[in-house]
Amino acid sequence: MIEATPETRTPAEAAREAISDLRKAAREAGVPFPSLRLDPKLLGEDGALTHLIDTGRINIGTARKLTKILRAARP
Repeated sequence: MIEATPETRTPAEAAREAISDLRKAAREAGVPFPSLRLDPKLLGEDGALTHLIDTGRINIGTARKLTKILRAARP
């Protein structure tokens, strides 16, 4: 099997890789996204066709952890 490189992978493959990276980083930070998935809708904020990542629903504890991490990451 030929492995996809950044130059040859499809937008869907790139989106799945981004999901995998986000899931791993979130798990390492203690912020689980149990419903993380590729959204079937292919429309971005600017109206251009793009793959969207659905972070799903999270509980209050996870939201608070995520808020704390994001605030700590501010410059």
